This record gives sequence, structure tokens and C-alpha cells, in this order.
Amino acid sequence: MARVVHHRLHGIPEARLERLLEQVEALAAAREWRSEPVWMATRLTGDLFRSEYFRHLLAAEGEQVSAAGFLKLNGDETDALVLLFFLRDISAEYGVRAVWRDDENPLLKLRFLEFRNGLLPTGQTLEDHFAKRPLIKKVAGQSIQFYPPGYRVHSRATASDRWGYSLHGLRAYAPSLLEAEREALKILRGLRHLG
Repeated sequence: MARVVHHRLHGIPEARLERLLEQVEALAAAREWRSEPVWMATRLTGDLFRSEYFRHLLAAEGEQVSAAGFLKLNGDETDALVLLFFLRDISAEYGVRAVWRDDENPLLKLRFLEFRNGLLPTGQTLEDHFAKRPLIKKVAGQSIQFYPPGYRVHSRATASDRWGYSLHGLRAYAPSLLEAEREALKILRGLRHLG
């Protein structure tokens, strides 16, 4: 059975829900998802499944939930991470609470995360939470390593304020995880064409 990541946003003013849905649609279109593309349901949702999902969720969790959804993972951890960073960014932009629940995550520290104004309850950034180790994505038998901002490749290295990525001995940086993934996949496709 596929792993399922549940996400909730609390306290978004109703006047901003339409903009939120546009941002979610833009994220869904911004990359190729191995899982289903990301979605969120709100009071404005017209789709029958999503509106019923949201109605049942409100009945179970209360009126403070502004938007919610879930993502069935299809073996790509990057799908989950892109959604996680998106939730963090939305929490910071709107100044609201975002909740991430991934009960089956093999990493205990990623099973439940909560953001308030883009920060974890400890005041720590998500990048600081990740900075101890790289994130690895396997594509066609090749691993791509992503290094969060603040990650030190070795003890004497300086930390970067951008996302790093490496594959086939090449290392580069990008402003966000989404851009780092996009660039790494371009390089991988180019290397495959070279043989």
C-alpha cells in the first residue's frame, strides 16, 4: 500500500483561499510528479470528491481548518519534500499554521511537522532541521543527492545559503529544492544522451 502524506492549513482568511488554490495549481503544474499531482480542498472547492473530503474533515477536526489534502506517494520522496517546503512557504507567506502528517515515514523526525509563520515550533527553520544529511533521490538507477542550505559537505567546508545537488561527480547550487531538482534532472537527461 502506498504511503500517504496528510496536510492541513489553519487560519487562512476566506478572501485569500482563491489565491491559495492558484498557488497549489501552479505547484502541481511546475514539475513532473511520480505520485498524483498535489491538491488541496477548501470551502471553494467544486470537485465532488474534494469537497466531500473537506466537509468530512471539517466535521472531524473543526472549523479552524482552511485547506487540506493528501498525497499518495508512488516511491518518490522528492514529491513529499516539494510539498513539505511548499507548506512551509505558505505558512510563512500567510502567517498561518500548517500541519504535515506522514505516519509511515521511515525518518521519525518527518512523521509530524508543524509550522507557524514558516518556522517549526522550536523556532528552527526546516533547512536547519534537515542540515545534518543530504536527501537522496534515485532516478533510473542513478542517485541524485540534494544538500539543504546550511549543509556542510565536510568539516572545513562553508555552508551555502542555497540548495546543492550532485550527480556523476558534478555539484551545483540552486535557489530552491524545486529548481535544484529541475536542473539535476536536465543534467541527468543530457548525460544519458551522451551515452
